[in-house]
Amino acid sequence: MFQGSLTDIKLPDVIQLLSSSAKTGAFMIDKGRNKGAIYLTKGQITHAFCGNLIGEEAIFTMAVWQEGSFKFMDGETTPKNSVSKNNAHILMEVARKLDEWRVLSKKIPSLDLIPELETLRQKKVSFNTQEWSVLSKINGVNDITEIAYTSSITPIDAAKLIYGLVANGMVRLRQDPKTSPDKNPLLETAKQDVTEDQGKREFNNKIEKIYQESKKLLEDFAHPVVQRHCAKGVKDIEKGDGLPAVIEVASQIIKAAQILEGSEKAKQLTAVLKNIIRRS
Repeated sequence: MFQGSLTDIKLPDVIQLLSSSAKTGAFMIDKGRNKGAIYLTKGQITHAFCGNLIGEEAIFTMAVWQEGSFKFMDGETTPKNSVSKNNAHILMEVARKLDEWRVLSKKIPSLDLIPELETLRQKKVSFNTQEWSVLSKINGVNDITEIAYTSSITPIDAAKLIYGLVANGMVRLRQDPKTSPDKNPLLETAKQDVTEDQGKREFNNKIEKIYQESKKLLEDFAHPVVQRHCAKGVKDIEKGDGLPAVIEVASQIIKAAQILEGSEKAKQLTAVLKNIIRRS
């Protein structure tokens, strides 16, 4: 059985050696909590997995492992086929990933390190979907590899996203996990944003109801006044005025109704608009 340590011989070298021998079998890699396998048929890589990654992404992930053990199970096969490119193409891509890792390792020496957010709350930053997926899982407990797997990307890709934040002092790396996960400010901000958006929608719905009911009760000549006050209310809600903006709209329309159509119509309108404001 061919076996050894990744400290002594790196995965790309082993793959090259086995592929040139035209062997069929499974190359099993063990790095503590992280395990994977690469299957070959007559020396050609046909399938690979690592965590929840399969195919080339799994190979790229294991290629940068600097420690761990490996063994080759001669004759071991699988019906799965997740790799379609030839070995030469894969090894070229592995070499490129290793070059990327050499740069990343200056700030992130190990994918087992645990990122911890520090000053992100005070920074004005925006993220794309993939960045959000990675950064929202930073809690002082998950290491980079765990974050990558749960985001369905390679640990190197996760490290690339974290690299800039480490360089800018927004994230620091720790060896040991915290006793309990931190509250991620990104998630807290997201919850706050959702709550604020829901509040704005509710207040805008009240403005819309005030507009519709006022149009029903008042004559056509009063409609431009109603529209003007409602439009101002929408702008004030966007600024964050909330319920006071809704009340101000109702008050101004009732005053206009008093002037334009008399106290009786204003009284009817007051009852309707109060009901709208009180309704949750």
